[in-house]
Amino acid sequence: MQPDDDPVVVWGQPSAHFCLGVHQTAELELESGVGVPVLRRPLGGGGVWIDRHQVCVVLVAPRQFFPSRPQDWYAHALTPMLDVYAGMGWPVTLAGSDIRLDGRKLAGSGAATIGAAALVGSSFLLDFSWTTFAGLVSAPSAAFRTWLTDALASQMTSWSARAETPDIGWLSLVYRRAASQRFGWRWQQALLTEQERQAGLQLAEDLQPDEVVSTRRTVPFGIKIRGGCYLTERCFPAGCVRVLVLDGRLARVWLQAMPALGEDALADVLPVLPALTGRLSENGAGELAGELADMILQTAWLVEENAGPGHA
Repeated sequence: MQPDDDPVVVWGQPSAHFCLGVHQTAELELESGVGVPVLRRPLGGGGVWIDRHQVCVVLVAPRQFFPSRPQDWYAHALTPMLDVYAGMGWPVTLAGSDIRLDGRKLAGSGAATIGAAALVGSSFLLDFSWTTFAGLVSAPSAAFRTWLTDALASQMTSWSARAETPDIGWLSLVYRRAASQRFGWRWQQALLTEQERQAGLQLAEDLQPDEVVSTRRTVPFGIKIRGGCYLTERCFPAGCVRVLVLDGRLARVWLQAMPALGEDALADVLPVLPALTGRLSENGAGELAGELADMILQTAWLVEENAGPGHA
């Protein structure tokens, strides 16, 4: 793509596959023998489940089409998608690279630069099976998988959860209309050429994750559910710990060393040692309060994300 070229939107419903980030390893991130194709993209980030219940939309354009600050790319490129949802009367918002509806993740997105071009990709999530996804990813325990299913159900949503899934031709029409109004585009539709299809098939072969590239998970001891929401589980000599973090706060905690402690007993506690130690002491942890608080902090994933683009 050259600086004066027109933008291109790649639109389609992919066959089911699990896509790993460049630094991820299938042996660590997924259950063995998942029974679906697994690819590894040449970009960072976590694992993504993609299937025909999604309509993927990838905007590729010369670099100058996008704002100068990469962190502003999502708000710019995803505006037509937000307009489609607004036309449905849905109060969607953009949180980093996530589109959210009533606080739940409705779509994720990613950005990258490739040569003189840049891209932002997302999807219309028509339907999503929490149990299917939870069954694919590696889980240290059955309870972890149950928590994962619960968290997916509470933190994510889909088109079908709100309305009847749309006709794909209609969805394409309203998206193109919204993009034309936002960007002043005139559309020329085209199918992939046979050469482009063959190049895609060759790329899929090149992206097979057949070598070990990492010795630990992207989210150590767990998984990202959405931006700001992480589920982790780790075992110590004093017992195992499972933690659900929501927007920088503890939302749900299980301590093997304190089986009588309610899973919501530490909810909304500031994740710092003094506050955790105090709350645990109030709940009968006694002399173990400090040690258990430290175990929780070593397990929880509280790292703030960078939603900027990758480079391919």
